[in-house]
Amino acid sequence: MNSIIPLGKFENVPVREAWPAEDDNFTPWLAQPDAITILGKALNLELEVEAVEHWVGAFKADILARIADEQDDHRVIIENQFERTDHKHLGQILTYLAGIEGAKTIIWIAEVIQPDHRAAIDWLNTNTAEDFSFFAVEVELWRIGNSPPAPRFNVIASPNDWTRSARTATRQVAGAVRAQSDAVRLGYWSSFSEYLKKNGSAFQLKRPNSRHYYNFPTGRSGIPITVTFSTDKERIGVELYVYNDVEKAVFRTLLADKQTIDAEFGEQLDWQELPQRKASRIALFRSDINPTDEKQYLELHAWMLDKMNRFWRVFVPRVKSMRPSGEAGSVGQEAEDD
Repeated sequence: MNSIIPLGKFENVPVREAWPAEDDNFTPWLAQPDAITILGKALNLELEVEAVEHWVGAFKADILARIADEQDDHRVIIENQFERTDHKHLGQILTYLAGIEGAKTIIWIAEVIQPDHRAAIDWLNTNTAEDFSFFAVEVELWRIGNSPPAPRFNVIASPNDWTRSARTATRQVAGAVRAQSDAVRLGYWSSFSEYLKKNGSAFQLKRPNSRHYYNFPTGRSGIPITVTFSTDKERIGVELYVYNDVEKAVFRTLLADKQTIDAEFGEQLDWQELPQRKASRIALFRSDINPTDEKQYLELHAWMLDKMNRFWRVFVPRVKSMRPSGEAGSVGQEAEDD
């Protein structure tokens, strides 16, 4: 007689058995790499967590993540809710989307997605721009016998297949446009590199590439002079970019001397505190350019180098004289490039 393998029985487990509270237990669990991978597989997305309890105005988005895809790199807002979905969380989701720069995907997780909220997510997927995606997901816990409970994410609402196909085509077109822009930027920076050498400038480009910006060290960590060449905005710029100035101490110290600085520079600068970011900038832009017109490059190079020299003369002595990190008015650690 053949032996019969005993089979277990699936048992639904209340989510609060594993996570007594949504904010203190479920959200921290979901932010772990293994857990966010489970959610990503359910949605066919590669997700990387950027922040937990991210402030947006007077509210906190539960998780701020990013799509780990070079072809479609953008931010993802994940809003968690135990029990049934409600209008309050729907409103918060839309507020977060408006307040978080670069966010294009929303994932709303709850124990029960109510029919009217599923309809709202379907409507948003149909009527918003193709760049945006909205997901409604129900979370469950299951166990077999005495095994530990295991999570399962059920996708209740998502962008439809037509939208996904359209977005794929859009990305392909965008990829071709991006390749063309990369070639233009590489050509500009290569030309600028030769210009700097011929003019005996202390500023040098070690290796021209296709980025839209270059940083030149000032001798103070985290505060470079940055030059920009934007094919999208059709402008060039020179700026003092302050990384990781969370308390805006560096920016506000300089801002207190704005009138004198503008006078010494010889032009009115664009002072950008960037309140939603860790960084700040003081910039000057020129917009009357055609990025593909190589005949204009010599004039643009001359403009850019002149402003770089002025930024060095006006700002470098000031930032070097500021107190070291850890004191009021100090400079923070250098962060990743913007």
